[in-house]
Amino acid sequence: MKGRKMQKIWILAVLAVALVLIIAGSVMVARVVSDHQRLILAVQDQQLANLVDSMDSNIRNIIYRCRTGMRFVISRQSFRQAEGTWLETGSTQDLLYRLEESLTYQDSIITAILALDGDSVVLSTDGCTDYTFLSGGDSGDLRPCLGPDGAACLAFCSPGNAERVSYAALIDLDVFYRQVVGNKLAETEWVLLLDSQGQILLHYQQNQVLADQVDMVSGATCGQTGVEILTDCQMREHPCTTSYEYTDNLTGQTYTARMIVVPSGQSSNQCFAVGVVTNFDKVMDPLQAAGVRLMLYGFLVLAGVFLLIGMVLLVSLRNERSARELKLLQEKNAAMEELTRQTQELAHHQRLETIGTLTSSIAHEFNNLLTPIMGYSIMTLEQLPPESEELQDNILEIYNASRKAKEIISRLSDLSRKNNSLTNQSIDPNELVCQVLEVALPAKPLGVEIRRELGAQGFRILGNKTTLSQLVLNLVLNGFQAMEDGGILTVSTSGAAGKILLQVRDTGPGIPPEALPHIFEPFFTTKESGKGTGLGLAIAAQVAEEHGAEITVDSTASGCVFSVLFPAETGNPPDEG
Repeated sequence: MKGRKMQKIWILAVLAVALVLIIAGSVMVARVVSDHQRLILAVQDQQLANLVDSMDSNIRNIIYRCRTGMRFVISRQSFRQAEGTWLETGSTQDLLYRLEESLTYQDSIITAILALDGDSVVLSTDGCTDYTFLSGGDSGDLRPCLGPDGAACLAFCSPGNAERVSYAALIDLDVFYRQVVGNKLAETEWVLLLDSQGQILLHYQQNQVLADQVDMVSGATCGQTGVEILTDCQMREHPCTTSYEYTDNLTGQTYTARMIVVPSGQSSNQCFAVGVVTNFDKVMDPLQAAGVRLMLYGFLVLAGVFLLIGMVLLVSLRNERSARELKLLQEKNAAMEELTRQTQELAHHQRLETIGTLTSSIAHEFNNLLTPIMGYSIMTLEQLPPESEELQDNILEIYNASRKAKEIISRLSDLSRKNNSLTNQSIDPNELVCQVLEVALPAKPLGVEIRRELGAQGFRILGNKTTLSQLVLNLVLNGFQAMEDGGILTVSTSGAAGKILLQVRDTGPGIPPEALPHIFEPFFTTKESGKGTGLGLAIAAQVAEEHGAEITVDSTASGCVFSVLFPAETGNPPDEG
């Protein structure tokens, strides 16, 4: 009974959670749809604003082109003369010719150029002078006018070279509208252009561009309300973005239109107010339908979630048990890997120790064999008669070869011998360098100059003086051998921050790049056969390692620098001053 009661409590709790989730999900979906609607509205407004900016830029470019063209035509000397002839004699033939041959008249957007005396048209390139300007304006204005058939026109007026004389370029409004709008509009967008005086409206209706007087517009594609909003914004000289209900006269459908207007005073072209209208419902209807579908899909998903809850609980219990087992296996695996690593390291150290012991034993045996060879060679050489020169040379070669073999065996013994910490002592690096250079002086080639730069006063190294001397000597001899034709060998010391830097620099040809990674390996040498054992730098590297130092090499075409960085002896800070 108690188990069933707990089961019922669990069921009620799950149902309560489900109800809360359904209500919360509905509220969240509604909020998401609302936020998305605001986002879509902002994006749509931004798109309309971008369209307005683009068309404003197009209008500005067209006006600039007309203004520049008219000014150029009027300022030409030949045009001035033709204008003077007209004013003096009344003959318009030369003036008409100058207007017709101008580049402005050849522009596809210009239908005719008029010559005006005040507001009266006295000359026209199309032969018609029956044009009526609706209102006055300052020189250079875009002025509305009516053609012979009463059709609305726009003319760009420029002052002439004489008083009261001006010229007007009539704009082909159909070409003008299409150049401004281009192919940037979607099927749900329309554009209205209103001149700066608020008299002529350009709009697109039933696949044609219309130019109407504002007070005579019977209706535009965006509706009479859209025209009123455009006119009101132009009068108040204030940009606006608004929505209004529009009923299509052809289909009878009513929808929400979204409109953005920039009056001429706020635009860069200063001649036209630009209004762009779009059918906002075609944008929002799919979003609302998507919101409804989203709620339905959410309910289906929620139902599936509750079906999965039971399975998830069971799986989670199994996963928890599996996770514990996996963790235990990982710990055991890590322990096995650590044991394997330690075993491999121990085996490696044992191999190295065996190799060292074997090398030491072999060196001892070879010494035992080489000593009598060298001794008997000397004895035999002393007993040979003076006339046996060829035999003497042969015996001498045996002795020299034995001596070189004994030197290699000696260096092998040094390489395998471990430094005894009992022999360590406090060593002055400057004094050590001086002693080594005195010992190495007999081996210096004739053309080599030795320089000392000793700056480690007060610093000391704790180490084996014999092996450290061997390290410095090997580096110095290596520099000598690199400068057989002469050069400068610089040995320097310096100390700072608990470190002592020893450098041996030569001006030889340097080390080939491909040989640099191998120079500290035993038996590796770049010298000719018979001129080096390849153990000098290997022994230097071993001595540096035994003293906790770091040895590096830097080689260029102008020389080579070996640097050894020792830890300074603690407890004995250098003297200051």
